Amino acid sequence: MSDVINFFQSHPFYLGLVIGLLLVIFTWIKGVLKAMSLRKEIRQLKESLYTKMKVETKGQLALDDELGHLKNENENLRVSVKSLQQKPSRAEIRQLHIYDKAIRSLLGKSPGFGPAWEMVLKEAEEDFRQSETGLRAFVRQVFSPQISQQIQAKNITAIETKNSEDEHDS
Repeated sequence: MSDVINFFQSHPFYLGLVIGLLLVIFTWIKGVLKAMSLRKEIRQLKESLYTKMKVETKGQLALDDELGHLKNENENLRVSVKSLQQKPSRAEIRQLHIYDKAIRSLLGKSPGFGPAWEMVLKEAEEDFRQSETGLRAFVRQVFSPQISQQIQAKNITAIETKNSEDEHDS
């Protein structure tokens, strides 16, 4: 051991070289260990990313299936609502028969009622057709039904005065 110490004292270059080599070996071993731990961490991160992507894919597929099912159910419900809107209820049919009987009775009892009725019926059909589309439908939905009732009352008053004028002329 004293020979080694004497050798390094007489040759300081070799002492520096050995110390440098020891530092390099120590640093290299430390780097190898760090690289191994980083590889292990990267492998774990890849596995967790793969697991997360797998779970998200299953969730997305489930959401897509549910969305398709809900769209199909929505379409079926829309069709059902549309067909139910077209179908009159018993009360409406009963009321329609009552009105029909009353109109037939009035046509038979009142001689001037027929032409006036036909004219009012055509006006009502045209008014209803216009109220289903365009600006009138929008106005009808936005504003209260009282406005349309006031307009109808004015129309009925105008028709009644016209009918009474026709009766007086006859």
